[in-house]
Amino acid sequence: MIRDVRGWFQIPFSIEDLHALGLEFNTVFQLNHSYTEEKGVVRGPNYQKPPYNQAKVIRCTKGSLYSVAIDIDPNSPNYGKSCGFYLSEQNRCLMYVPNHYAHGFTSLEDGTELEYLTDNRYCYEAAKSFQFDDPAVTDESGKKGIDWTMHGAVELRTEIQSDKNRLAPAFSDIEYQG
Repeated sequence: MIRDVRGWFQIPFSIEDLHALGLEFNTVFQLNHSYTEEKGVVRGPNYQKPPYNQAKVIRCTKGSLYSVAIDIDPNSPNYGKSCGFYLSEQNRCLMYVPNHYAHGFTSLEDGTELEYLTDNRYCYEAAKSFQFDDPAVTDESGKKGIDWTMHGAVELRTEIQSDKNRLAPAFSDIEYQG
């Protein structure tokens, strides 16, 4: 970050930086932006079936959130495992999500906004989800289920869900062939 009397300048995303870390992201196809009205709302986990699966680079532009990625490729050694990070407008951190992972998040503040770059287009027919509270998914420590509250930082508003997420199948029934 470069600071001067006017403020600051930052390059939050660089394909070259991702490649230097050994991460795949070859083109920016879309910039997506979501707004979540209330804190405690879980969005996702969502993914797209191949050939529309997407790698994502995610950041929080307003408020704060707990961002979670879950490996959904049955051929992967990390299948069913998740990892999560705290993202906020203050910390300006980015999260990379590989194209064989589902992504979801919990808003930790009212009026939270998320932006993410994708390397493939959105396809309504390929867009899928699974139950956010499925115990078949494990967290970083190997514990069953994901603590979407980020260790009690927020009370979940499970009554606020999209139809896609509310009616989503169990993790064991997802439609993904990597």
